[in-house]
Amino acid sequence: MIDIHTHLLPAIDDGPATEREAVEMARVAWETGTREVVCTPHLMEGSEASPQEVHEAVDRTRAALMKAKVPLQLHPGREISLAWLPKMSDEQLRRSTYGGAGRWLLLEMPFAGWPTDLTGILDDLMIRGFRAVLAHPERSPSVQRQPDRLRQAVGLGALLQVTASSFLGDHRPEAKRAAEALARLGWMHLLASDAHSATWRPPDLGDGVSAAASALGTTPAEINWMVEAGPRALLAGRDFRPPRPAERPELQEPGRRDSRGRAAHSRR
Repeated sequence: MIDIHTHLLPAIDDGPATEREAVEMARVAWETGTREVVCTPHLMEGSEASPQEVHEAVDRTRAALMKAKVPLQLHPGREISLAWLPKMSDEQLRRSTYGGAGRWLLLEMPFAGWPTDLTGILDDLMIRGFRAVLAHPERSPSVQRQPDRLRQAVGLGALLQVTASSFLGDHRPEAKRAAEALARLGWMHLLASDAHSATWRPPDLGDGVSAAASALGTTPAEINWMVEAGPRALLAGRDFRPPRPAERPELQEPGRRDSRGRAAHSRR
């Protein structure tokens, strides 16, 4: 599995405070079945490391994992506050994309209020050549009250990353219900841990993936693309159409058409 949302880098945000804690967190990820993680430290007020500092922190942590004989593979990324986006140049955005591939950005959905300019933000990013993954929308009270509010964002090509442990009830019943609603709507595109430590919010995807599959009435194998093929497409900087669980799990390349003749890059 590939975990596309983790706070694993030490002493850079609210993740592990030390290198030792980061190594232990990586060990938990590996032992529970994750083989690659994207390090996505916050970019917001009070957590303002530059893209260069993040990439250097990834390199240092890779070296620490090699020394500790933890074979987990690390990739750079960012979790960017919507309020911070206007301050960023195209080059800063490019360096903050998944794997530094220059295409996909992880944006943090706010935990209070609704971003009334969300469509404008997504439009602007598309004009600048970027695409968006929206982090943990099921934990937003606005989405919990009205999941359909995300329809326009999904229509504009944004992907929704649901926190796997929300299906286990780890983020209150409201988040669990919202996650299930997004899954039923076909808007759960990616699953991730949003891990912050080895014990509190650990990087363990397995149980959450099973619970998500159960909520959809399917098997973990049917939605494995949310933690394998989908994340790999993000890291490659490739556009793709996430399939519904009932469809074939292989990702369709841009330009191909589905059985009803629709462009493969369209969103439901």
